[in-house]
Amino acid sequence: MTPTSVEASVSDCRVQIMGACVAAAFLLCYAPVLLGMVSQWWNISFYSYAFLVPVVSAYLVWIRRDRILGIMPRPNYGGGAVLITAGLAALVTGQLGGIQAFQQVSLLITLPGVVLWLFGNAVLKTLVLPISFLWFMLPIWEALADPLHVPFQVFSANLGVMFLRGIGIPVFQDGVFIYLPNITLEVARACSGVNYLIAVLATSIPLATIVLTAVWKRVVLVLLAMAVSALANSLRVALIGMLAYYDLSGDLHGPYHILHGVFVSLIGYGVIFGGLWVLSRGQQPVVYAGSGRLWNFSWDQVRIAWIGLAMFLALAGVLRYVDQSQPIPLKQSLREFSLENAGWIGKEVLPVEKIQGTDQSISRVYHALSGEDARLSLWYFESQTQGKELVSPGTAKLHAGARRVRLSIGAQREVELNRRFIHDGDRAQMVLFWYDLNGRILANPQMVKLYTAYDAVVHGRTNGALIRVSADLPSDDQAGRNQAAEILAKFIGALYTGLDRHLPDPTD
Repeated sequence: MTPTSVEASVSDCRVQIMGACVAAAFLLCYAPVLLGMVSQWWNISFYSYAFLVPVVSAYLVWIRRDRILGIMPRPNYGGGAVLITAGLAALVTGQLGGIQAFQQVSLLITLPGVVLWLFGNAVLKTLVLPISFLWFMLPIWEALADPLHVPFQVFSANLGVMFLRGIGIPVFQDGVFIYLPNITLEVARACSGVNYLIAVLATSIPLATIVLTAVWKRVVLVLLAMAVSALANSLRVALIGMLAYYDLSGDLHGPYHILHGVFVSLIGYGVIFGGLWVLSRGQQPVVYAGSGRLWNFSWDQVRIAWIGLAMFLALAGVLRYVDQSQPIPLKQSLREFSLENAGWIGKEVLPVEKIQGTDQSISRVYHALSGEDARLSLWYFESQTQGKELVSPGTAKLHAGARRVRLSIGAQREVELNRRFIHDGDRAQMVLFWYDLNGRILANPQMVKLYTAYDAVVHGRTNGALIRVSADLPSDDQAGRNQAAEILAKFIGALYTGLDRHLPDPTD
């Protein structure tokens, strides 16, 4: 072996070791984030499809391997530094604030930044689809898709009613409610079709990329998939309505309900695969041509940039384990909470909701001396960490079917709260709930996350409370709702005269 070949071998060895160090530093930053996502995929059925997303993304990289290796790497240190810094800032902020979503999103900001830093624009351009597809694995889609549920519920109900009328079934519709002669059906949030749409997109995008060569064909397939998802869900609504009208399905909420969904989903996927077969006919196989060579980095080329990147990632990885926020206890225990001075007498009852990770909580029914009744549930977090969050999949259930409303709780104070109605047989309730974040009354869970991150960075605290109040509706009409709203407004006004003695002082 000549001296030149020995030097090249040593150089290659150093580059490989340095590449392994960069990968290890990246995992130091993001291993807890990845493990947290896997836990959410496993425990939340909405995201069960996400287990396949990294596998599909890796395959999309694999089929591009020749094209990637045929590109001469030209590192973009400026662009890479911007993305890496932004991603790691989001990671550390999410860690300090106990916000998993920030940490998860930061992964897909840092990753393209690393590609830019190491290999340059041309390589990142080739990897745009595989990296972008990884967004489907983030457990944030349920929150992002929340505004779509109501329009999709109404659309599915409208089209489902058209199908029913088309086959001669008498039907009347009021929003998401479908009235048949023998039964009333509701297109619930879980049946809006949004979940199916996301699953269909996660399936059709890689299929179109892998199988089809022309861009227009790929676009057509994805649009077909979106149309099929909307039509299939409406067909499901019509199918359930038809079976209910003819009394053929028994319990509409049991196993048959699931089978209806599976049957319609299979029809939808069948149409998508049929469209894929039609669009792929007569085309040449997808071939990614490359030079056949391998990248060849010299140690002198990469040592400063790669060592610097590994050290930067390692530093961020260490910082994320240093929790700088301090637990903020209540000024007084909730066991001592009383509203007797405001004319409300409380009695302990079993909680209506179970929220994990709280440090203190109460659940009481209150009776006013003037005769009104209201129920209070309060959960307080001294600090938030991953898996112990004020806004989590557990608390997100409260938002199902909720609307934001403004309520006057004093002579000069109006606040925005979340309102929902619960029906249990002949009993109906108005429920109001909100988040109290260091003196801020917030209804929007996304704003709660942003303010939590702000408090973590600026004030070194992540405490907060979730508050839920409810009252029975005297009658299930507008007059009854107005009366319940007046009772709860009066109760919330009294509530804060007592809470001010318990909740920590505001930050600003």
